[in-house]
Amino acid sequence: MAHAAQVRPGDSVAVIGVGGVGSSCLQIARAFGASDIIAVDVQDEKLEKAKTFGATATINLKIEDPIERIKLNEMQKFPTHDESATTKAFWLYLEITGGRGADIAVEALGKPLTFSQCTQSVRDGGKAVMIGLAQAGAIGEIDINRLVRRKVGRARQDLPKLVKLAESGIFNLADAVTRKYGFEEAGKAFQDLNQGKIVSRAVVEIM
Repeated sequence: MAHAAQVRPGDSVAVIGVGGVGSSCLQIARAFGASDIIAVDVQDEKLEKAKTFGATATINLKIEDPIERIKLNEMQKFPTHDESATTKAFWLYLEITGGRGADIAVEALGKPLTFSQCTQSVRDGGKAVMIGLAQAGAIGEIDINRLVRRKVGRARQDLPKLVKLAESGIFNLADAVTRKYGFEEAGKAFQDLNQGKIVSRAVVEIM
């Protein structure tokens, strides 16, 4: 994320999906000086945990109606009758970022819906960074005009930088791991992951 997004001090960063990968993105955004860090998920537990990783605002797409929170002048500027979750997320990004949209949006789930939300949430000239891996054959829709006006990048891991952040104490490794499993519990670990029971990251201990 640090390589593809090139987060700068004062940037607004939205992270869609704040599990293990997404929570790491929150910490990276904070480490590089982002001002508004928006965590997006459907689980309150994950959103609450996201605050410890640097999130300054949270969005629960299951229960929030962002359209009702948008100022009238913004509604007049960007009129829409679309009530989809994607559009609602876009409106809330506009509210939190003062009507501009996020400088950087990160998709960390690999789902067609969140892919669309990511590309819609960035400002003109902003960057949409895709990190989440999708199932084989998954197709995400994108508005071509939005793509033309925004930069879309795909992140590569930059392990040396992450190691330095961890060594300096900026990257919180202790809180990033919320569950530990014995080697014989590896199967259960994957089941819990698929069922959304793992808030951040889990570790399977071999020794």
